[in-house]
Amino acid sequence: MKKSLLVLGLLFVFHPTICYGEEIGEFTSELNFQASFDLTSRYARKQILNGETTRIKAKKDGVYLEFPFEHSPYMSFARFVLNGPVHIYSGFIETIFYRENIKIRDMYYENNPVKTDKIGLYSTDLCFTSEEGTIYHYKNVPYIVFSDKPTVFFSEINFAKENSIISGEIKMPASKNTYQIELFYTDNDEYHYQETSADREGNFMFKLNREAIEGKLYLRASDGLGNYADACDIERQGRTTYQVLPENLKVIEASYKKMKKEKSLLALVKIIFLRFLGIFVTILILLRLRVILKRHRRKKYNKNR
Repeated sequence: MKKSLLVLGLLFVFHPTICYGEEIGEFTSELNFQASFDLTSRYARKQILNGETTRIKAKKDGVYLEFPFEHSPYMSFARFVLNGPVHIYSGFIETIFYRENIKIRDMYYENNPVKTDKIGLYSTDLCFTSEEGTIYHYKNVPYIVFSDKPTVFFSEINFAKENSIISGEIKMPASKNTYQIELFYTDNDEYHYQETSADREGNFMFKLNREAIEGKLYLRASDGLGNYADACDIERQGRTTYQVLPENLKVIEASYKKMKKEKSLLALVKIIFLRFLGIFVTILILLRLRVILKRHRRKKYNKNR
């Protein structure tokens, strides 16, 4: 019985791994998040300043606040630069004032202090004292670390004025989020812009909803997680191409290789875990069957006595 269980277990572990070996090595550009509208600064800012989502609990040693970080993956209270200083609280202080209506006298990191060693969106825990002397503990306060230089590059822009269309392409590093492209109009004092998302190949298109004038337009691109492109002016109609430096293309290519490797490793770990879980369940079922058979034989034996 034990030998049969051992053989069955080995087959269960290794056979599926061999069958799915090719799938592990494949790279999929499917994104973990599809909330492209969360990337616009105006929308995100509006949501951040909605203090109704704060979880509040008053205790003897102070007031405990918590931001629902897990449900707002693209929102941040403060911005930091890659490898830049970390003890800059102005962004947190300003956002908390407008969000919670609290004037802050002093502040420090209570847990998970800000780190700027890599770009991305993270959270920290803050402790601060209001001007009235109340002590607050704020958990899961989000902040974003931006690259210290552009990591996304416009490689082509096509302004088809007669068709009211602007299209183009960006060269972008691998990201967990979609890249948002914003088109800004600067032909008058009124603030106006449009937004769209780049596809997996970096292509994007705007169907213009108002008259556009060359020289009075510019584009921006960002993934909301620290990768961004410098503003790109649209100076003329027709197709315009931009050279992307070879070293920048190498960095972009390396990011996809790294993501592919991480996905492959994660998939392998997942498969192994599921196989061992399957073995465990199978063993439990077989042991249960063994007990049932023994009981059945014992009852049959007692009847025959």
